[in-house]
Order: sequence, then structure tokens, then C-alpha cells
Amino acid sequence: MNCLPRAYKGRLITADLRTISSDFRVTEVLSFPLSGSGEHLFIYVEKQDCNTDWVIRQLCKTLNLTTKHIGYAGKKDRHSISRQWFSLHLPGKDIDINDINCDAFKVIESARHNKKLRVGSLAENQFKIILRNVSAPFDPNIIEQIKYNGVPNYFGMQRFGINGANLDKAELLLKGEIKIKNRNKRGITISSARSFLFNLMLAERIKQQNWNVPIGGDCLMLDGSRSFFHCQQPQHNDIERVSSGDAHVSGFLVGKQDSETTGGANDVEQVVSNAYESWISGLKKLNLDSARRAFRVIPRQLEVKLVDDKILLEFSLSKGCYATSVIREFADITDKQLVVAEEKKS
Repeated sequence: MNCLPRAYKGRLITADLRTISSDFRVTEVLSFPLSGSGEHLFIYVEKQDCNTDWVIRQLCKTLNLTTKHIGYAGKKDRHSISRQWFSLHLPGKDIDINDINCDAFKVIESARHNKKLRVGSLAENQFKIILRNVSAPFDPNIIEQIKYNGVPNYFGMQRFGINGANLDKAELLLKGEIKIKNRNKRGITISSARSFLFNLMLAERIKQQNWNVPIGGDCLMLDGSRSFFHCQQPQHNDIERVSSGDAHVSGFLVGKQDSETTGGANDVEQVVSNAYESWISGLKKLNLDSARRAFRVIPRQLEVKLVDDKILLEFSLSKGCYATSVIREFADITDKQLVVAEEKKS
């Protein structure tokens, strides 16, 4: 990810991320209120040093459930302290919350609801992050630009596995050289390929300095929504909506349907498509629905403080957006947990 272009010019500092798990805290905020009654028990879990899939497996063992009975809104990093929601399909059954708790996670809130929790059912994720061993004070000009203009909405490195292992598998899968039977692992592999291609398309727009400015043929996505509209030739109102953060230029997530862009916007997508023709062809054959993702995310309530040789960060992001995409705009970071994982693998 470090080779991807940054949006802003200025002095970069160096810093360490996730030296310890408590340096990275993330809190989910649901996009709807809980009804207080229904077949599904929602539990708000604080977990540390375990990933979302591991928590689900533990819940299945403890409560004698299968994965289809458990819902979640999004996956959270293993090396963090994360608060996230799960739904448990327990019609007419009461449980003792203390029976669920273990050393790795605990339930801090619970309530009944009438529907299963679905992926993406979040208003936002709130982050509290500590960067250590900071080389110099951060550039306040870059921070101000981030606050008002946002950052490139790159998929984070964790999407691609240790040393890009998910992408290596994706290439073999899309060329038909391997099969992945496990549904979850197959999904992760395919998602990594789509995310990689999206990052490259976004990188092309950054090089052209129009990643947050509409050009002919763009699809503009409404802020906080998956809805978008085609912009054959940007009008003053379109430019104003993007400038204000009401809408964002969007990029293509490859699937069976063709991209909705035309003109210059489509030309940029084709630069990447031509370079990865076999990947595009393989993804189309998987019969996945195409989608779009905003090229930009604007962090909310961004606060950056330097204390001794540490930087304290607080901000909120829309669902599916990565905190590292914010940090990398002003800091060249070393993710200590990834370093440890790479050393173990080698």
C-alpha cells in the first residue's frame, strides 16, 4: 500500500502503528435502534487479540448454534480492542450472558431485536489510535486538508493478507489453476482481487489529480449511501456537491455487469482493466454483481494531538473504510503487528 500515491504533498513523519493491541481501538455504531423484543438477541462485545470469525466460532460452541444463526455488521482486526455487535437467533430462549464471556471477549450490552444483523448495517466506526515513536511533529496543513477534503478511500493492506498472500491465491483462482472450497476463504480471496483493482483505479485518478473532482462520464455516489448517478458532463451543481462532501466520485468493483462510467472516467478504468485482463475475465465468470465504492472518505470529528513522541488520533469513518487510509496521508507507518506476522511466516 505504501507504493500507492498519496493525495497531498507535504512532509511525512514516520511512526509505529499497533505496537500493542490497545493502541488501536474501534467501536461500531449501529445504523438502527434495537426494538427490545424479537427472536434475535443482540450482544455488544468487546474483544481483544482475536478476530471476528474466531468470536463467531466460540459463540457457536458455547450456545450450540451454527454460523447461519449468528449475524454481524463488519469484521474487526484481530490486533485491536474492538467493540462490535453480533445477533444470535435464540427464539424463546434466555441465556446467562456470563456463560458467553471468556478471556478474549466480554459482553458489555445486550438487547432483543426482530431481525438478524446484516453485514454493513452500521452508521459508522469510531477510532481511537496511538502512533508511537513519532519522528517529528505532524504537518498541520495536511491535517487541515484531510479534515475538509477527505482522503483516498483505499482498501487497507490487511485486505490482501500477509505479504499479499490473498492476491497470489486470487491470481491462481481467477486463472482456474486452483479451487477454494471453503466459502469464507473463497470470499476473502475474491474480495482481495476486486479491492486491488479498485485501489489501482483510484491511484490512476490521484495521479491525474481528479480523484475528488468529477470528470466526464463519472458516477457520483451520494455520501453515506450506495446510490449513485451518472454525470455525462459535470455541471456546476455536480462540482459543488462533490466539493461540499454531499457526493463523491466513485470507482468500479468488478463483477458480471459492465461499469456504468463513460468517456474520460471509463478511459481511466480501462487503463487498469487492460493491464489485468485475465483478472477481469475471471471475476466476470464468477457471476458476482458489480458494485461501486466512493473514491473518497471524509473523516468526522478528526482530532490529532502530539504528546511527547506519540500521536493521539480520534475520528469516525463510514462503514467499510480503513483508518490506515487516513493515517498514511501524513505518516509513513510501520504496522508492528504485520511485521511480527511476516516474521513468523518467514
